[in-house]
Amino acid sequence: MPEKLEVKPYLHRIKHWKIRNMVMLYLEAREQFKNYRRSLKKDSNLSFEKLKNISDILFEIKEDHHLLYKRVLNPRKKKFEKAQKFTPDDVETEFMNNIGLLFHKVMAAREIKYIMEHYVEESVTFQKNLEDLNFHLNRIENLFDQGIKILKQLISRNRDNILLLTYFLENRELTQKCFGNEISELFRLFANNKDVSEVYYLAARFYFQNGWKDRAQTALKELLKSNPEHPEGKQLAARLQN
Repeated sequence: MPEKLEVKPYLHRIKHWKIRNMVMLYLEAREQFKNYRRSLKKDSNLSFEKLKNISDILFEIKEDHHLLYKRVLNPRKKKFEKAQKFTPDDVETEFMNNIGLLFHKVMAAREIKYIMEHYVEESVTFQKNLEDLNFHLNRIENLFDQGIKILKQLISRNRDNILLLTYFLENRELTQKCFGNEISELFRLFANNKDVSEVYYLAARFYFQNGWKDRAQTALKELLKSNPEHPEGKQLAARLQN
């Protein structure tokens, strides 16, 4: 029987941070792509560099994922590399697959756009390149839409990740753009299905414990605005005054 390798302690320590970072970068890449497509409709000469930025972000997510999780050697047989890393579950594997497809599709679109910008070709070839570019851009958009659904499952599995919660609270506008009306349900996951206002207490407590009093006060303000009688919130507010 093969020896089971233990996960490196270092990876246990950084796991929450890396997951937070991957989610942050994914939402950033998606937002940049959405902006790129909107801008491209107004200006067809938009530089391929915009796509390069997105591919760089996706590459960073790939690297973070490979740092934490074992690489898949055979996806059909669910065979992973032998390494002192976490073994990804189905959702984590699906997320990595989504990232990989996005990365390569963005790279392909980037190369097509580069050719269109820097080389003169026959009109028929140019038209074919344009069709290929639009095909890849549509595929990328679909992959990002699928990725948001995967992220919801990933978030559910990481509801104890306070770094992830505080990222969402600190970037409420972008979070709302990506998850729409389901944002309350996501917050409720972090609050163990209690009232959504509970997430502000969790954030305030985390900030207070780490010495970020201004952030703690901001979170408490939101908490007590929606739930003025929250007992732990009132206690924490009193401690902040001392």
